[in-house]
Amino acid sequence: MEHDVYKKQINIFIVDDNKIFALALKGSIEAAFENRPIKIHAFETGEHCLENFMQVMPELVILDYHLNSKSPIAADGLEVLYKIKKNNIETSVIMLTGNDHIDIALKSFHHGASDYVVKTENQFEKINHSIYKLFTDKELAFESSEKAKQAVELLIADKELSFQEEKEKRVAELLTVTIEKAEAEKYKLIIEEKNKDITDSIMYAKRIQLAKLPKREDIYAALPHSFVLFKPKAIVSGDFYFFYQNTQSVFIAAADCTGHGVPGAFLSMIGSEKLEDAVSISTNTSEILKRLNKGIKTSLRQSESFDSTHDGMDIALCSVNTKNYTLRYAGANRPLWIIRKGQIEIEEIKATKKAIGGYTKDEQHFDTHEIQLKKGDSFYIFSDGYADTFGGEAGKKLMTKKFKEILLSIQYMSMPEQEAHLENFIEIWKAGAEQVDDILVIGVRL
Repeated sequence: MEHDVYKKQINIFIVDDNKIFALALKGSIEAAFENRPIKIHAFETGEHCLENFMQVMPELVILDYHLNSKSPIAADGLEVLYKIKKNNIETSVIMLTGNDHIDIALKSFHHGASDYVVKTENQFEKINHSIYKLFTDKELAFESSEKAKQAVELLIADKELSFQEEKEKRVAELLTVTIEKAEAEKYKLIIEEKNKDITDSIMYAKRIQLAKLPKREDIYAALPHSFVLFKPKAIVSGDFYFFYQNTQSVFIAAADCTGHGVPGAFLSMIGSEKLEDAVSISTNTSEILKRLNKGIKTSLRQSESFDSTHDGMDIALCSVNTKNYTLRYAGANRPLWIIRKGQIEIEEIKATKKAIGGYTKDEQHFDTHEIQLKKGDSFYIFSDGYADTFGGEAGKKLMTKKFKEILLSIQYMSMPEQEAHLENFIEIWKAGAEQVDDILVIGVRL
């Protein structure tokens, strides 16, 4: 016997400013689910969809991400998705887009989308598969509740009439608790399995990211008195360090990409690759950062439209001639600190106040500074993670001033000892609190 869930009319909204596509999608859904009572409503704007939403309260909305492609003042897909979920959290939403950008998918899922489909030649098949999955989940939930209800009715029927009301109550309560416990256990197992799958994937991504980072032994072979303190906030990192050596100079960099975790790691992989390309073409630190800026903007298509991503990175890049101790430095929002042998203060070389990528113009110039060092002098490049770490008795940020004081206080130590001290200090400073950002500090003594 068919359940009521199969007989109930399913209302579906299609919201797309391309009328031909919407009609084709409507026909595809009706053909794929011809045995189900489905009513499809098509709207060309998000505003029109929202006007009718509360009256119909659809079970599913198929929503185009770029609803404002024809009218720039129209609401885009994310705005409509947010309002749909605000009005009814139970309505499922499938987001459609012509772009396969990872940030669009992440934004859609963050706002509550059930699925994300790129418009390709097999787009209708993907959409229908997603709809089928949504229907199947609802039907399984309905069947589970129906079986539980029938079980209660059978148990109650077998009880003696004199204790009918009391036993009905006890059986219903017991069965409800049992069903809720079973459901909770089932979802716990599902969540654990999904978390394991996600964690396994991120752990594998970490292996790939570490394989792309320079080998520490290569850095220490070229710069024997140096250290690299690298502490990602999550499994993968938005910070990365870079090393390259030619016959004349050693290049080393500390970069801090937008975000951390998986999004930051994606950008760090792109940044590392583009930096390697730039260094293979030029040895001028200013020209290298200029090429890196262009490479990031081209790779992320940041000049094509207003809707494109504006992520980027800050970086400090040094070129060191280990024979005559000449250091050339260029930076994008990240400074260079120098502590000369026997001195008790830090000499700071400020960076160009522009990021790599994002809103920075394609032809942005990054200043190069040439500094003459002597044997025994030290220099440091770093991301902002160390100074921004929360902790201490007041639970506040460490701050740049305190970071400078720590570096000055450990100048009598070797560079490996400095690395160990910095790592131990920051762990004590956090006192078990969550790390808020990736940490990267590179120190070199000539």
